[in-house]
Amino acid sequence: MVLELKDVCMRFCTKEGNLQVLDKVNFSIREGEIVALVGPSGSGKTTALNIIAGLLEPSSGEVIARGDIGYMFQRDNLLEWRTIYKNVIIGLEIQKKLTPENIEKVKRMLRTYGLWEFRNNHPSELSGGMRQRVALIRTLATGPELLLLDEPFASLDYQTKLLVSEDIYKIIKKENKTTIIVTHDLSEAISMSDRIIILTDRPAKVKKIYKIKLSLDEVKTPLTARKSPDFRIYFDMLWRELNEKMP
Repeated sequence: MVLELKDVCMRFCTKEGNLQVLDKVNFSIREGEIVALVGPSGSGKTTALNIIAGLLEPSSGEVIARGDIGYMFQRDNLLEWRTIYKNVIIGLEIQKKLTPENIEKVKRMLRTYGLWEFRNNHPSELSGGMRQRVALIRTLATGPELLLLDEPFASLDYQTKLLVSEDIYKIIKKENKTTIIVTHDLSEAISMSDRIIILTDRPAKVKKIYKIKLSLDEVKTPLTARKSPDFRIYFDMLWRELNEKMP
């Protein structure tokens, strides 16, 4: 296991009193898996990611994570005054890991994922999809064991979202990164993940976990997954789960 959450609870103090966001959340992630975390708006998905990343301390419960964690936010947060190459290596600079080996790894990823010729450009000169690729490579440059993606395509238009999700998925699979992706988009969750964890309304519990098995005549990617006859079946099941109130 790369990650395990045991009875994780999270409460915040507000003017109105204690607000419980997570209530005994339990799940685990195996090496190499891509797992989607879905649930109603405000159910605590991002809170769960922040706890996993160590940005928040849970009120109770335990998080067991193996190795370093990389966190890619909804916005790419690229620094406009730095070149693409300089943006990618900023994490290595901060962590004092700018070794010849890591520099060569960064160059390899820039070449492999179509960004090498743009290495001296600035973020404002790139499309939204290319900026997301840069943000992912920056996150991967530090060599995390676990990758956290928080609504990484939410700011993109539909067509760009499809193309970028294809790019990001292929990079994740090629780099063999264990990944948790938070998304509101059920089609995105089905097409990208091996399992989907559904959270209830706040205070969130794990309502159900689906293992995604799609019948395909070709290699699975976010685009080819949508051709599977099983795709609509999973979509309908997830839709019902999200809209069915807990007793």
